[in-house]
Amino acid sequence: MSGAHLTCVLRIIIIFASLPVLATAVEGPNLRLDNSVVPTHYSVQLTVTPDSNTFEASIDIDVKVNRSQPVIWLNALNLDLKRATVAGQTASIVPGNKAFVGLRFNRLLAPGPVSIHIDYSGKISRNSSAGVFQLQDRGNWYVYTQFESTDARRAFPCFDQPDFKTTWDIALKVPQALTAFANTPEVSNTPQASGTKLVRFATTRPLPSYLVAFAVGPFDVVKAGTAGKNKTALRILMPRGHTGEAEFAAGAIPELLTLLEDYFGMPFPYQKLDSIVMPVSNFAMENAGLITYGADLLLSDPKKDSIRRQRICAIVAAHEMAHQWFGDLVTTAWWDDIWLNEAFATWLEGKIVGRWRPAWHMEVQAAEDMLGVMRQDRLASARKIRQPIESENDIANAFDGITYQKGAAVISMFEHWIGEDKFRNGVRQYISDNADKNATAQQFLAALSKGAGRDVAPAFSTFLNQSGTPVVSVSLDCSSAKPQVKLEQSRYLPAGSTAPRDQLWSIPVCVRYWVEGKVQSDCTLLAARSSEMVLTRASSCPAWVLGNDAEASYYRVAYSGSLLEHLVTNSHELTTAEKAGLLSDVHALVDAGGVAPSAALALVPKFANEPRREVVGGAIGVAELATGHFVDANAIPLGRQFIAANFAQRAEQLGWRTQPGDDDERKLLRLTLVPFAVTEGGDRKLADDAVRLAREWLKDPSVVDPDMAGPLLPVAARVGDGSLFDAYLAAAKSAKDSRQRRTILGGLGRFSDPALVRRAFGLLLNGEFDLREAFYPILFGPLDRRETDHLPFEFVREHIAELMKVLPGEVGSDMAAALPQVGAAFCDASSRAAFDEFFRDRVKTIVGGPRTLAQQLERIDLCIQQKAKLGPQIDAFLRANVSGTR
Repeated sequence: MSGAHLTCVLRIIIIFASLPVLATAVEGPNLRLDNSVVPTHYSVQLTVTPDSNTFEASIDIDVKVNRSQPVIWLNALNLDLKRATVAGQTASIVPGNKAFVGLRFNRLLAPGPVSIHIDYSGKISRNSSAGVFQLQDRGNWYVYTQFESTDARRAFPCFDQPDFKTTWDIALKVPQALTAFANTPEVSNTPQASGTKLVRFATTRPLPSYLVAFAVGPFDVVKAGTAGKNKTALRILMPRGHTGEAEFAAGAIPELLTLLEDYFGMPFPYQKLDSIVMPVSNFAMENAGLITYGADLLLSDPKKDSIRRQRICAIVAAHEMAHQWFGDLVTTAWWDDIWLNEAFATWLEGKIVGRWRPAWHMEVQAAEDMLGVMRQDRLASARKIRQPIESENDIANAFDGITYQKGAAVISMFEHWIGEDKFRNGVRQYISDNADKNATAQQFLAALSKGAGRDVAPAFSTFLNQSGTPVVSVSLDCSSAKPQVKLEQSRYLPAGSTAPRDQLWSIPVCVRYWVEGKVQSDCTLLAARSSEMVLTRASSCPAWVLGNDAEASYYRVAYSGSLLEHLVTNSHELTTAEKAGLLSDVHALVDAGGVAPSAALALVPKFANEPRREVVGGAIGVAELATGHFVDANAIPLGRQFIAANFAQRAEQLGWRTQPGDDDERKLLRLTLVPFAVTEGGDRKLADDAVRLAREWLKDPSVVDPDMAGPLLPVAARVGDGSLFDAYLAAAKSAKDSRQRRTILGGLGRFSDPALVRRAFGLLLNGEFDLREAFYPILFGPLDRRETDHLPFEFVREHIAELMKVLPGEVGSDMAAALPQVGAAFCDASSRAAFDEFFRDRVKTIVGGPRTLAQQLERIDLCIQQKAKLGPQIDAFLRANVSGTR
């Protein structure tokens, strides 16, 4: 799945009716069901009306009893169980721990096959996307489902774990005028009494409960033809009135699916593939045969579409379709191996989209993602890729950047080392061996080893089973007949970190170098603390050595002697990804104390005018040292001057509006550079232009490129007044298009006037906006400006009780788990103490909250220490190098 997945812990409502109730207590499971009873088939029928708050249902579960049982335990959450029979005999309903319920009978249940029947009802949520939920678009209501990770238990009493994988029969009783969809094709549609119909669907292949899905509503259907070896039928299902917005998706999905079949060497594994659109939501989910997408991810008016949105659409579609093999056909056995699903799909999305559109340079995107997640992985509190799952918090926390981006980067590194063809052979072996089953990391690594012809599991596991990022120190020795590169590894840690430093990885290190007029490369496996690599293709000393060839491997590089200087001098020989990696490594080493801030900031002028946005983005990352948390407020004007001197002229040339002759790269560069020139460089001209264009955009969104509206409105808000706030608010209330409304909400959280910020916060409590759209931009928007960065914490502290009442459980963890992020701008001891005191006990009852708090506290601690060390050095550089300050 793209994005976070959540489980809101609610009470189980049990209706006992006339069923016998046991007098003696029975101890139920706490986190995980054992295999004493396993499901072999489900048949479920639900009565669903989209504008109703509840549904009625019955379910028949065929199970195999492996050991004699007094009670069969199931998962159920917020369901009303009315009647239950086991083997035709009435069963007593036993309340269990949290999301568990037991069915008990008068005698021990002997081993063998048994049938369970339950009549029940459940809730349709209107404020959360967990379980069965409602969304409204243009006055029409729709019902969708989202069950990953542990929310199928909100729809069915079931064995709600990934390792219980079996076949399902689904039937939906719905209003006659509506359409209904599920994982498989419709096989019958029978009129019923009272204006309803019963729609039955074909039996599924074996699926875990979290991949079951259905939807009901007045959907429009766009046929996208057929694709692949089995001519799989493809459709895009969308809320009524949006058929004209599916043009790009309808063209991209068949072509991407064909490329995926080619990679896996087997046909699409399911009977059909529907891509169904959800208004309001901003996530996607790989349900077998019925993939859900937030509307902005899949749909766009062709006249208003943009290259950035098309890239996102293709990437997300490739990710979710890759899951149909890797995650659906072969499913993780438990949540500690969810990286098998998410990391692999994240890695493969880039490979497939890169083949489909080579001009998009997806290898650079992969490098950017890797460098980004390294900042999360620097923390002592960072998760492992394969983190043990011991609580609901661990399940909720498993869907993060470590699982997705770090996991993908490690996969990419080992493919680079093993070789593309051998790696793909291992993947195909894994899929073939485990089709319709569950599998573990060990099975995946065994298949890769078989494809590679060598055992890669020990080296791969050093990255799976420990947190952190290695840093490889590189030095060049040309004193021997053959030049050698000396390598030494340690854990990358920012200054002040308390994480252990004695870790070791088995790192596939590949270096690239220039010798005798040619670029050459060599690789080795660095498994010890230090080692030497002979440059086999060099007969003389190289002019330069790059420590991470193609920026393809998961490690930082620290250069000794003059190696960094030589790389900068010869940077024209480096790829875009390598330049971005070089700048990111330098920036990271400033935080670690290995590179002086002055040396890093001196690189900014050398890379600020690069043609590619990714390299400019790397220069921006370094330049932000001049205005960041480490800098005293009195030095901020100097930092803004430094940024303006290096970026303002080019930003003003680009401007906010698309110009004749702009290619895609120039449009994307504008997105990166122009907002930065205002927010950190203080460019007044571009700020005034932003306010003027924002007011025009509210009347006519065509005045700027669709991509630019996202940064334009927040930038305008920073210098805007109350009248602009009122205009934003009125436009957000009247917006019919979810994409437009989200864009405006992104602006409402960015005003500089504290009174306007507090007005925006009030919108989180008055029910005017769906919190799935409004919560993040409004609450966390003020964090990016010193004048307002303390206000989110003040608001949460004053209104915590009200927030806890309205914040829903969302996809990944409780939405309230994000609340500790309001401390993201704190960098002093007194703020830390108040922040910790307020949240310390409160997060204990929030699923996913404890780790969020721990990581935020660690970030504050690091900031305090780095500010003390680096702030004076940055200040000295600015005073010495900014014109007019000497």
